[in-house]
Amino acid sequence: MRVLLLVIVLAGIISCTKHSRALPPGIDIDLPSFNIQLLDTTVKFNTSKIPKGQPVVLFFFGPDCPYCQSLTREIIKRMDELKNVRFYMATVAGFNEIQMYDTLFKLDKYKNITIGKDVSGFFFTYYKAPGFPYLAIYDKKKEFKQIVIGGVGVDSLKKVINS
Repeated sequence: MRVLLLVIVLAGIISCTKHSRALPPGIDIDLPSFNIQLLDTTVKFNTSKIPKGQPVVLFFFGPDCPYCQSLTREIIKRMDELKNVRFYMATVAGFNEIQMYDTLFKLDKYKNITIGKDVSGFFFTYYKAPGFPYLAIYDKKKEFKQIVIGGVGVDSLKKVINS
């Protein structure tokens, strides 16, 4: 009887200390592989080429979305705090709109930001993204951390990245 009680107590302790990430339905723990067509319109960057070692934020945006613009503005304003985070910004908008967005925020001067077109509509199908901004955050091992939808600030983003 004591052995059974001990086993139950130990099982309870182990289950309380073991943390597992809750994955949204259909999303795998590992960063998915998909293409982002870059601004030159010929080069496709595949996310499988993202090296491990830094957190990754997949940022699905709309160039005319005020929340996306606000978040982008805040990210570049506070880039010194986010310089070790890789941002991959993708949209289904046309290349003219993406180019205007890139020019407006001077994103090409940030080595940790890649911007382009989600030509296959990956975010809509894989993540079931309901709108913008939609951020899928991965840790430095390229393992899923959290989805953030809607208007968010850098402080909230940093909490997720650093948790």
